[in-house]
Amino acid sequence: MPSFKSEPQSPSITGPNSSSNLYSLDGQGEGPSGGQQGEATSPCYLYYRLYNKGGAIESYNSIYSNDPFTSRILPKSLTPPQTVLSLKKHLCKIEGFSGSSAILFESLSSDAVLKDITHLKLPGRLGVSPGVPMALLVGVAEEVKRQARPQAVNELIENPDPLVTRYIYYRLYDEEGEVISKTAFDESDTFLGRIDTLSVAPPRTVDFIKSRIMKVEGVVDQKIQLFENTDGKVLMSDTDCAPFFAETFPGCIEDNPLAFVYVSKIPSSTSTMTKAIQAKYEFTPNSYFGWHGYCAGDILHTDGVKVTLHQRYGLNGKLKSSGTWACYKAINSVGNVAFVMAGNFTFC
Repeated sequence: MPSFKSEPQSPSITGPNSSSNLYSLDGQGEGPSGGQQGEATSPCYLYYRLYNKGGAIESYNSIYSNDPFTSRILPKSLTPPQTVLSLKKHLCKIEGFSGSSAILFESLSSDAVLKDITHLKLPGRLGVSPGVPMALLVGVAEEVKRQARPQAVNELIENPDPLVTRYIYYRLYDEEGEVISKTAFDESDTFLGRIDTLSVAPPRTVDFIKSRIMKVEGVVDQKIQLFENTDGKVLMSDTDCAPFFAETFPGCIEDNPLAFVYVSKIPSSTSTMTKAIQAKYEFTPNSYFGWHGYCAGDILHTDGVKVTLHQRYGLNGKLKSSGTWACYKAINSVGNVAFVMAGNFTFC
């Protein structure tokens, strides 16, 4: 069985920095203690990193010369009441995104999206240092539409305590064998590539690892398979979580890399699914059978024919409910065909 499963968070993410101290639903709670009343203190910043499904995105407000992805803001810059929604809107504004589909994770190791209505404890534990930044995930289309970088830039300093770089190693294959990797680092083995674990967006599932490798390798419109190693015995599931904060994980060793295999889909000339649609919301199928799961901003392709689907659904074989939906039949980035709700998508 694949070993990409949910793992306990690293010690640096748990304990006193756990999510119970990050925010509260009633907006109350004390911030960090230790300073005397009237005593001058250093500014309390909120640190963050930007991502889309294809990986890390450089910040327009970078502060470090050796890390263009990490930035920070002051809590007082957020519009009251200070909620996750107001935080997302401000980050999107200063980073040049429209923000319509942005979602926020409390840390790089988190797999839970913060709810918009959640009130934040500021200053508090959320994004308290460059070592435990928040992660803002925007749609792929949002990056394409991103506003131009402002001419004024921050004076950069060197991060004295940069995040530790760990790699995911993989070998690249097509239907005919090994392919030279664009991330090759060893002249004696140009088929072996690697990506920084920090370049993979939360929630860091196998699907997001595939998307990152596809981006750096320039692989588009192909059916993708990811195996735990090159013997090809264990095919990884898109929904498995990658424990990058554990001591070991699949692909962490250069001599035992993942196998990334891409094969051609049915030629587009024979396909009627040529119209691009973009997801407005995240959707997890759960007990809905025959439906795609997707994140806000994902691009799928359809024939544009709207159909009405009546379906019963339930758990463990027991009827739970039924409904009728307007939907499209669509194909996703890995070549799977299923239905999507028409109201959840807009045509690109």
